[in-house]
Amino acid sequence: MKKEEIVRDIALAIGVDAPTMSSGSTEPRRIFELVDERLGLGLEARTKHDLARAIVEIAGGTWSSSYTSRGSTVTREGLAAVLTAVQRLTATTSQ
Repeated sequence: MKKEEIVRDIALAIGVDAPTMSSGSTEPRRIFELVDERLGLGLEARTKHDLARAIVEIAGGTWSSSYTSRGSTVTREGLAAVLTAVQRLTATTSQ
């Protein structure tokens, strides 16, 4: 699955439109902010890596160093971990 598709699936899971991807298929920070806002996680302003990691860990997952790459990019695997976390968190809140 491409990064754009994972971002789209995260947005779908939280009921928002997917933010536009940056150049080179870099995920926008906004997707992590939207997860925080929609799920009421109360995360403080952080880097993309920090936001993604916090989302995964709040859902009971483990963050891997392979989920980040140079700069402020989250890898495809990291985005997939965020999607799994969002699915867990939305399943919990819908019960």
